[in-house]
Amino acid sequence: MYIKIDLSNAWRSGGKMVNSAISLLPNLILAAVIFILFLVVASLAKSGIRRISLKRRRQTLGVLLGQLTHVTIVVLGFLIAISAVAPSFHASDLIKMLGIGSVAIGFAFQNILQNFLAGILLLINQPFRVGDRITVEGLEGEVEDIATRATTISTADGKRVVIPNAILFTNPVIVRDPSAGGEPKVEDKAQSQEAEASLQK
Repeated sequence: MYIKIDLSNAWRSGGKMVNSAISLLPNLILAAVIFILFLVVASLAKSGIRRISLKRRRQTLGVLLGQLTHVTIVVLGFLIAISAVAPSFHASDLIKMLGIGSVAIGFAFQNILQNFLAGILLLINQPFRVGDRITVEGLEGEVEDIATRATTISTADGKRVVIPNAILFTNPVIVRDPSAGGEPKVEDKAQSQEAEASLQK
């Protein structure tokens, strides 16, 4: 029994795909060039911010702002590159989708977002620095690291304690600056009701 196999449809479909790919090639090259340019700009911006922060002795804040700037520029470049490949694509559609998802994410990660926002405000205001001794909520120790989510202190008995930044921002903190002879000063993180309310939203 002889079965005739017709491959003409497959050849036509393959030819259309090849032609479509060839027609998109200039747009793909343009999109790649745009994205690479944005990557270069993002890297330069991050390096510039870090250099400025080092001069002002705010290295941790510089790392944070540099990373945020880098991510923002890269995402913007990616959206523009996608628009170059697919002109029918609109960034507003993606933003709407992300807006709906961000509500659910906000509820699910409320505590994480509170600590993140508190960490940014602490890095900007700098009520204490690495090397200072602080006391908060019965915990006392020397500040080892101030990150966006939490601050790490070392106690007198050698223990490392990780304190969420929201606690440091919403409670009074006693700060002892070694360079000032160990004289304590009180930093009241609850003094701004508006800032505290913004964390609880």
